Amino acid sequence: MFPNAAGATEFLRAFKTAVYPDDWKSLRGRPLPPVLLKTGGEGRRAEQRWTRVLGALEEALRHDGRKAVSYARPQTLATGNPGEELLTLYVGRLLPVDPPRRTGKLKLRDFGLVDQLVELTRAVADDPALDVVALQRRLSGRRLRDSVYELHADKADGGVLHKLAQLATPPDGAGAVITTLVRLFGNPVCYKLPRRIWAWWWKRRLLKSRKYGWYARWLHISSPTGTFFDRVSDVVTPQAVALRGGAEARERALFELEKLLLRALLGDLHRRRAGRFGPWARRRRTRRVVLLALPPNEAGTGGTAEARDVVRFLRAYQSAIGEPGSGSLFVFGVGCPDGYQLEEPGQQWHWQRSANLAVPAQQLTPMAPGQNNPRILQPTVQDADFEGGGLPVSALRPQGFRWGPRLELLTELTAMTLALALLVSFLVGLTRPSADTRCLDGSPVAKRVDPEPLPAGPFKQGVLEGATVKEEYDAARQQIEDLNEKAMAAEKKGETVRRVVYLGSTVSADPEEAEYNGEVPELRGIWLAQARLNSEAASDPENSKVRLIVDVRDTGHNFKNAVQVAKQVVADTQEGQKYQDHRTIVGVIGFSESRTETKAAAAALSDGRVPVISTTASANEMQEAGEYYRPLSPSNDRETRVEAKFAHSGPIIEESSDPRKNNGYCVSATRAVVVKDPTDLYSDDLADRFRENFPGASSVMEYPGGVASSAQTAEKVCARMNAKGGQRAVLYWASRVENFNAFLNDYVGRTECAYRNLTVIGANELTNSALAGKFDFAKKWLRLYYTAHVLPVRHEDMSGEAERFTDHYAYYAGEDDPWFNDGHGPLGHDALRVLWDATVDAKQSSEEQVDSVTVKSKLDNEIRFQGVSGVIHYQKANESKPPLNKALVIVRYAGNTPGLVLRCGSFTLNDEDGATSWGPDAAYECPQDAPN
Repeated sequence: MFPNAAGATEFLRAFKTAVYPDDWKSLRGRPLPPVLLKTGGEGRRAEQRWTRVLGALEEALRHDGRKAVSYARPQTLATGNPGEELLTLYVGRLLPVDPPRRTGKLKLRDFGLVDQLVELTRAVADDPALDVVALQRRLSGRRLRDSVYELHADKADGGVLHKLAQLATPPDGAGAVITTLVRLFGNPVCYKLPRRIWAWWWKRRLLKSRKYGWYARWLHISSPTGTFFDRVSDVVTPQAVALRGGAEARERALFELEKLLLRALLGDLHRRRAGRFGPWARRRRTRRVVLLALPPNEAGTGGTAEARDVVRFLRAYQSAIGEPGSGSLFVFGVGCPDGYQLEEPGQQWHWQRSANLAVPAQQLTPMAPGQNNPRILQPTVQDADFEGGGLPVSALRPQGFRWGPRLELLTELTAMTLALALLVSFLVGLTRPSADTRCLDGSPVAKRVDPEPLPAGPFKQGVLEGATVKEEYDAARQQIEDLNEKAMAAEKKGETVRRVVYLGSTVSADPEEAEYNGEVPELRGIWLAQARLNSEAASDPENSKVRLIVDVRDTGHNFKNAVQVAKQVVADTQEGQKYQDHRTIVGVIGFSESRTETKAAAAALSDGRVPVISTTASANEMQEAGEYYRPLSPSNDRETRVEAKFAHSGPIIEESSDPRKNNGYCVSATRAVVVKDPTDLYSDDLADRFRENFPGASSVMEYPGGVASSAQTAEKVCARMNAKGGQRAVLYWASRVENFNAFLNDYVGRTECAYRNLTVIGANELTNSALAGKFDFAKKWLRLYYTAHVLPVRHEDMSGEAERFTDHYAYYAGEDDPWFNDGHGPLGHDALRVLWDATVDAKQSSEEQVDSVTVKSKLDNEIRFQGVSGVIHYQKANESKPPLNKALVIVRYAGNTPGLVLRCGSFTLNDEDGATSWGPDAAYECPQDAPN
């Protein structure tokens, strides 16, 4: 309780205002006068009185069990050596302890260094083994630097200096060579060099800094030479010698050390001053308070020695009052100040004494600038005021904060970074043309291959070539049959052989029609996979792998007989399970097209418990075939999300009316004209999903399957292109490739739009005709983009697996093969590899039963490998979804050398995250599949 003296309420209010001023800027201004509150009394009673008052004031500075304001009661740390205590030491050590909540730690770096220097000085002075000469050597600048640096390096919390020092010390048990190397290189680099840098840093901080160099300002050092430790040695060495002298000399030395400590403390408080900018500065809104007990300075009272420590501190404070940092310090003493000799020669206090507390409550204001003698307040509390319970002192409640300064700084930096990024983006946008004006023409890749035979040969070079497409188809089938015969011969020698059925459509003898069919490159890819995998099984010394027979079955034109053939495969599978040999079917690959027939056939196979790996059948409805069905290519949904974003965001349309078009300027599409076949499962699904994903306006035309012919469709498309907004319309072709060829012929031969720029986006369906050169007649006015499942041959991001495949393909099919950049071959290869991996896994799990059922169980586990068409990653419990983030590219038609425009998905195992964005400066994100 605070004594209930006259004016006590006003005095306590003034005390709180002094600690927590209304205007925080006063914390950076003139200092407050120290207050020496006289409480009177004698002996034990006097101590009880000042303890009571100090306790009441301390309670005002605490809240919720911790400091609300940084304060120190230095005499609580006294070491029991009265008359020799440097109270500033304890003030500097106590102020940072228990900082107010969410205000950050009060760092006193300058004081911490001087604290170590003073303690070192006193220890050297008290060492009787040292004479004066030895003392001077021990306190030289170099020895001071080395001793203090060693203290930092040896401390476990010494930070970087401690870690560097550890590197400069040979580890325990190190050999002679390592010890020598550490001494030769570790000590100079990790100890001596950091020590020199550390000393240079202190010199910059305390001697050369115009704003914070308190030491140079105190001693009027205008041109500092040497290190800071050299200059501080000039101060502490004579004081160490004086500490060995008589009582008066020793007191004078302690006074000089007290002044050094106090200057260092004020220098730190100046650095840690209140401010407007920075989260730490904004939290400094209170003064730091020093609460002193004032024991009587009279002989026989037991307080003379303790009073000498207080007097020394107050005289040191008088010498530094008005220096930067003193405005944030408030000294408040309570006790018996009578008899205190606080004046120094040339330094006088202007005493303001009062017999009550009302007057000093009004005088507790910052000192006026230019005042010669600093003010000091000495109010008095009368003996009668200590009677009764007294006044309770409420806790001071400075402004609170929701979070600490570090989090606030992070928030500010994030906001500033974002604002700066937006500003830079805005300025860059003003100084360069918009990225959407540069046509996305793609980057052509030179088709460079190194034909290389399979190591599983010998196979004759060019064995897959033929004069017609039909001959090439027959050649691929013949090579597969040859491998089948070798597999059955190996079975007789004890090797494990299983059967895979390939279901494809009829390859017509008509060359024009055959080129639309992907069966030839698909069978070639399957043969290359079969040759490689069977060779791998043959060379396995543990006979833990499986050779495959590929049973090629024709399902008729456009898969019209697919259901009947599938049912026969189911019957053969059930029959072959009892043999567990080459007659045992483990799965089906194929179905290069999404049609009603292929979906029904896949469902029949799934119902018959036969695994199906489709190659390029991408319609989402195919995934409804059943749990035994697995697509290998990206779904129509993922493909159209890429295409729709590409059309609406990418600069792909050259406007005829734009005079800049010859300079490669393009715009994005704001409208889409969609052509689909409603009777075709693939076409209908693809068109509907594109329209759903395209942000702009769209219209649809049905061809074929509707009433329109190719000529009528061409006229309607031309009319849409001539209509308002048609200059920024893209034609999305979802119908089959043979219909696109007929459309182009009529568009250029029957409409007024002939030879005008036309931008078309199509799916993988257009690949074969584009690579065969069927659109060369239109390449001057047709800007054609289409999706593909593989990167162009020899693209820099091709995997090693894909490069090896193209080299083998070139060796057997010829370097000028029109299907070189087609995805059917790689997907056929990877489809067989998926079934082979599952079959080998089934064999290694169960020698007795390797059939479609056990293979299906292995397909339900995770399958992940580097395929020719990209990363093949079926997740565990994948159901009937495609591989995760299956590779997809968009290329621009440029004769038989496609130009890569966009790529999304996983292409290599060492970068499985793959391409996640596309466009200029990777401005647009690729769609990502959600992991299971």
